[in-house]
Amino acid sequence: MRTGVLGLTRLDLAKYPFLREASRHVSDLGLDVRDLLAPGLSKVLDRALSRILEAVRFGKVLPDLSDEEVEILSFPVAIMMVSSVRSDFLVKRYALAEARRAEELLSSEPPDKVMLIAGDLGWSIRQVEVRVGDVLYEFSLGLIDYLRNASGMKDKKWKLVNRLVLHGEVLITRPEAARLLAEEVRRRVEELIRRSSGKLKGPPGVLAPYLERVREAMSELELEGAPRLEEAGEVIFEAFPPCMKAIYGALTEKKHVPHVGRFAFTAFLLHVGMGVDEVVDLFRQVSDFSERITRYQVEHIAGERGGKTRYTPPSCSTMRSYGLCVGADELCRKIRHPLSY
Repeated sequence: MRTGVLGLTRLDLAKYPFLREASRHVSDLGLDVRDLLAPGLSKVLDRALSRILEAVRFGKVLPDLSDEEVEILSFPVAIMMVSSVRSDFLVKRYALAEARRAEELLSSEPPDKVMLIAGDLGWSIRQVEVRVGDVLYEFSLGLIDYLRNASGMKDKKWKLVNRLVLHGEVLITRPEAARLLAEEVRRRVEELIRRSSGKLKGPPGVLAPYLERVREAMSELELEGAPRLEEAGEVIFEAFPPCMKAIYGALTEKKHVPHVGRFAFTAFLLHVGMGVDEVVDLFRQVSDFSERITRYQVEHIAGERGGKTRYTPPSCSTMRSYGLCVGADELCRKIRHPLSY
């Protein structure tokens, strides 16, 4: 079944329910968000809850396309549920989880479908076919859209100086398009939640048991301490907890960072998805940098040397005991480990 936008099917809207076309589809059914809370639509409520629980527990919303209509309708209900909990931690985690799901799905889409999704998200993008060596660039993205989404990515390949830029547009591969679109999705989902929170005077009573389940899942996550996360995608330094931002800032300003601080920062970076080479590169700006020693230490923390133990960063209480906690913000007060931020 096709929708109002040429080329977008109902299956597409189920895959990408954050699209404006998906919102129009819900409106065309004569429904608003509160209509979706009716007891007769328990499947929608249950799926909305599962979206959030998957985000909290696994860091990614799992695709469930067995009922396309439920998948579409559950998204705005999940947005309302997240906004009703009033937790910045949950807002960020849910938005990132939806973005990861989108990246995974987009990675297997044909170029013309990627173009449709990008168009709905407001991108200035063209489909091209430029081969440089073994690399096939399938899209040419407007500079503003590229910089907006790549600015938080620290891998050197995203730096503009390392990109092919033609006539004010940046050439990108299909996997790169999926990664950049995921960043756009993350921001859109956060915006939808904030907007919903502004409109919501109080959560409808029917949501009470669902919200309680969400809060219980969040409490379980906090009690687990360091979650076993292998964060997909690029590392976003702006999303770091205050303690890690402070250590990073001290390193970039060539200030002294004690050994335990360097250990905590290194273990944190490795657990949120950075590779050994990337971590070593970060320490090059330190005045006493030695590649041989630094690489040995990073590989040891990563579990690639010695007893093959992969170390996790210290808990919040340990960070405080070493004077590495720079003061808790709202999210810090709800967690017990930097990796839960």
